Amino acid sequence: MAPIAVLVSCKDSLPSTPTIVTGRIIDENGDPLEGAGLRLSGSNLKGFSGYDTFSITAESDRNGMYQLSQVAPEDTKQISIASRSTSQIKIDNQHYRVYVFTDGQYHLETSPYDIPRSAWGKTTTINYQFIKQ
Repeated sequence: MAPIAVLVSCKDSLPSTPTIVTGRIIDENGDPLEGAGLRLSGSNLKGFSGYDTFSITAESDRNGMYQLSQVAPEDTKQISIASRSTSQIKIDNQHYRVYVFTDGQYHLETSPYDIPRSAWGKTTTINYQFIKQ
């Protein structure tokens, strides 16, 4: 009898549970900020180009809370979150500057925040501060 070969894929399968990002957005005084926007997106980068595998948005409620939830499609290689302008809150150097709470302090958002691969399929809390200019 010939031995049976078992092929194992090198490709990591993605979690079937949603990646949930939740948190609170405050203003320059530490008060909840309603209507601030965030975008959670997945991408598949190929060379210098790529494409979005998903993109969802949310706005903070009157308590400054937000939640985004998405199951990553199989071709997703990166998941990130970034601020976005809404009809209520304009993000630029004239209206609001955005800070992300990481490493125990707020840092100016200069690019989207990448969700670590180890956090996919789990709940991650990311807090923000929008400072009026």
